[in-house]
Amino acid sequence: MKHGDVYRIPSDGDIGVYVPYLGINYCHANYRNVRNRSDITVLAYVLRGQGTIRVDSFTHHPKEGDVFILRKGSYHEVTAMPDQDGYWTYLWFNIGGNSDDLLSAYQLKERALVADAPLEDLFRKGMALMRQPQPQPLEQVQAAVVLVCTEIMIALTRLLKSRNLLLSDQVQHVKTYMDQLVGPFDSERLSKQMTMSYKQLNRLFKKETGFTIYHYLLSRRIRQAESLLKDTDMTVSEIAFRLGYVDPHYFSNLFKQKTGMTPTGFRHLELPT
Repeated sequence: MKHGDVYRIPSDGDIGVYVPYLGINYCHANYRNVRNRSDITVLAYVLRGQGTIRVDSFTHHPKEGDVFILRKGSYHEVTAMPDQDGYWTYLWFNIGGNSDDLLSAYQLKERALVADAPLEDLFRKGMALMRQPQPQPLEQVQAAVVLVCTEIMIALTRLLKSRNLLLSDQVQHVKTYMDQLVGPFDSERLSKQMTMSYKQLNRLFKKETGFTIYHYLLSRRIRQAESLLKDTDMTVSEIAFRLGYVDPHYFSNLFKQKTGMTPTGFRHLELPT
């Protein structure tokens, strides 16, 4: 359960990026919101309290002063911490269209949380645009709100850069390689491409992302498997081979270990939308 102001900005949807809604959430202790493979990106700033977000298989606990990002195309789950005084409160923008391109441009596509980000004024700037006493043409309001979102992303990138938290060229290359990988992973081939030993690559990747190459790749494959199970008629064996696993039984056990259910069970699960 939650309450708060919500503003709608109509759009024809033909523009590259647009903001259909923005607002403020006062989340009660029992608040839970789930989007299965969301068609929007959510950009939010926490004003008070603490909650939990899950983006695909990654979980974070945004608190006061943090910015969190729920990217388009991923599984979103947002819940309030049950034992806290008052409401978990945050300002938010829903971003439609090609939000992936915008996130990628500012190296934020894989970033779900930026801690201690002093950007409250920028987030409130969007709300202020909706509260202007003199109504503006909707096209102008839409453009102004998208610009605010872009300003926020620029500010986040600068903040991460100042903290030396942006990915190096080497790690970005490794991530792109794995994002585009179809079939088995060849660590030797990757090492030759990067002219670094796999051990060096793995150490650098973990330092900058917090994950080993294996765990990052595993998380992507589980997400891909979930998508293929829900959106195609491919058999479990076909999905296993598609993702680079020669043993479907091994893949099924791995999937169950990471999700808590078998691939077949996941396929027939009715997830909230």
